[in-house]
Amino acid sequence: MTGHLTQSVRSARPNARRRNAAGFTLLELIVVIAIVGVLLAVAANRLLPFIDEAERVAVLRVEGQLRSSLMMEAAQRIVRGRSASLSDLEGSNPVKFLLEPPKNYIGEVKNGEIGQAPERHWYFERDRQRLVYRLGQPFGLPVRDESLQDPAFVVRVAYADANGNGVFEAARDELYGVRLQRVAGADWLSGAIRQ
Repeated sequence: MTGHLTQSVRSARPNARRRNAAGFTLLELIVVIAIVGVLLAVAANRLLPFIDEAERVAVLRVEGQLRSSLMMEAAQRIVRGRSASLSDLEGSNPVKFLLEPPKNYIGEVKNGEIGQAPERHWYFERDRQRLVYRLGQPFGLPVRDESLQDPAFVVRVAYADANGNGVFEAARDELYGVRLQRVAGADWLSGAIRQ
């Protein structure tokens, strides 16, 4: 009888070893999940500011595209002998000169509709004749600084006003060019202020 009992204890040990070798214990699984959770939290904390920085760089990229397309439009008008029409560009929507508007461009809005503009989207304010990028809630910080301005741009015709009347006249005034001027949000665009 003792031999039979010893044999069943010996045969039980390999089964227990096989069971432990085949998987994790509950404690080991909890420890692994906790370690992975801590690593994800640290990685997310380090990566979130880069998402905010990527937003800033994307806005700067669109600004560069707008400047280039605006210059191309002005050059085409000059080459075609339509320099006088450059004054029409003053206060215009620069997005209409792009081949394709940004994917997050919602169009032209009136002042009363501005509050409905979603975060991280472009829109053109018809009343104020300016293109605006509405900043979103920052990923890297819990709240957005209320003093932070949304970046805004206006189209300006640069010229030497020979007679001082404040209107570009192709026959009299010396044309310097057409520019996309920042009127708000310059600190955020330069990276001096973080969301």
